[in-house]
Amino acid sequence: MLSQRQQRVDVAIERDWPYLWIDATYVKVREAGRIVSVAVIIAVGVNADGRREVLGMGVGASEAEPFWTAFLRSLMRRGL
Repeated sequence: MLSQRQQRVDVAIERDWPYLWIDATYVKVREAGRIVSVAVIIAVGVNADGRREVLGMGVGASEAEPFWTAFLRSLMRRGL
């Protein structure tokens, strides 16, 4: 399911998004037979009409600076 969602939000960002919310949370996942906590970053944009859309999502081991940097750069590469 995550890969389908990831493919859907990895398209070019072509509209103007005057408002952008970016936040992270931790969720538990099963990895190699163990339950581990992973960070999930989500970017939500709001257009001039007030419509919200998920613009990006990333999953990583923690909210360390390299993870945030890679996520923000991926949004920039896509046109944000």
